[in-house]
Amino acid sequence: MSDDNDAAPELTPDAAERRIDRGMALAERMDLDGALADFAAVEAALRFSRDPAARVQWARALNGLGFIDLMDAKAARAAVSELDDETERAVRWGLKQALARFDQALAIQAEPTYRTYAAGNRAYALALLGRTNDAREAFHRLFAEGGRGAYDGQVRDTERHPIPEDRAVRRLIDDVWYEMGQA
Repeated sequence: MSDDNDAAPELTPDAAERRIDRGMALAERMDLDGALADFAAVEAALRFSRDPAARVQWARALNGLGFIDLMDAKAARAAVSELDDETERAVRWGLKQALARFDQALAIQAEPTYRTYAAGNRAYALALLGRTNDAREAFHRLFAEGGRGAYDGQVRDTERHPIPEDRAVRRLIDDVWYEMGQA
């Protein structure tokens, strides 16, 4: 056995898909540590792949990692009743890291269904960062493409580890939904 090989082990797109699906199921149950292991392994194994099927799974892994960053930022915010400077910096850093992963996933992802998930997470991160105009535009595009399912997914996200800022995000989500005549 050689220690010279730093490359991640080979992972087929089908095996990666199964691993991402397992990570998504873990994330849905808020087992973020378990999900992190799956997402990180797929991201490392498929990073910069030229295979279109592998790129779909790589982008899904990036979206999953971003979701974990977002939930970690929400957990840090929920841990305090009043934001101090240090906690606010940590929360904003986590949200910005999540946003970067969502942007990278969207730059790679070609599969429309998975693009919708990343776009929804991106809109939510923008809203939590206080970038209301950007978030409004992103939610509008998301709901135009994803309809009621996208709206319901965003509502569910505001209910996971709710923080005070989620009330404003929920109002924004509802406002955009109603503006679009979807009520």
